[in-house]
Amino acid sequence: MADRKNGRFGQAFGFGGPVFTWGSKAFDVLLLTVYWVIGSLPVITVGASAAALYYAVDRSVYEDRDTATEAFWRSWKSSLKMGSLHWMLSMALGFVFLLNFGICRAKMSGHVQWVFCALYLVLTAAVVINACYLFPMISRYEMPFGWYLRGSLYCAFRYFPISLFLLAMIGAGYYAVYRFPLTILFIPGLYSVITVPSVNKRIRQFELSESGQGGETEKE
Repeated sequence: MADRKNGRFGQAFGFGGPVFTWGSKAFDVLLLTVYWVIGSLPVITVGASAAALYYAVDRSVYEDRDTATEAFWRSWKSSLKMGSLHWMLSMALGFVFLLNFGICRAKMSGHVQWVFCALYLVLTAAVVINACYLFPMISRYEMPFGWYLRGSLYCAFRYFPISLFLLAMIGAGYYAVYRFPLTILFIPGLYSVITVPSVNKRIRQFELSESGQGGETEKE
């Protein structure tokens, strides 16, 4: 009996056992979050870091095809140009919409104020939702600038319930970091682990819908 218990204990906690496997994956997620923070420090590279985080979680945590470090920095480099350009565009749009929201809130009143405030909040949310698909696509495909927007907008509206789920996850993560700043050390990685399967499936469906049109080339 004791030998069987020791055997089960060894299988569970030994090299290759479930405790070791899930522990190493948890460490990879934490490590990838640290990489995301480092890669985002120049600010304009947040998009490249977001793409790399998605790619690395998919390749290393879910598929075990690459190490976390190799997958993240390879994707960061390949996504740097498009990720930075699209991040700056997204930031500019978000800034304009939130600025107009503030102006409407300060200068208007009554029903007109509520209508315009709601409009700009919806537009800001649309930018955030679009980014949920945009940067994963940048990590996966080589496409012209506009094709990334085409694909992300298609997924954002075509799979609207999933888009709302992604938006809610980002809102919850933002609130957690706002209340407890140290959660920045694991929230991005945790968000990616939870959302990668859903995003992956929708991007694959978009890929199938676009097959034969020659717009995208999948990265290695």
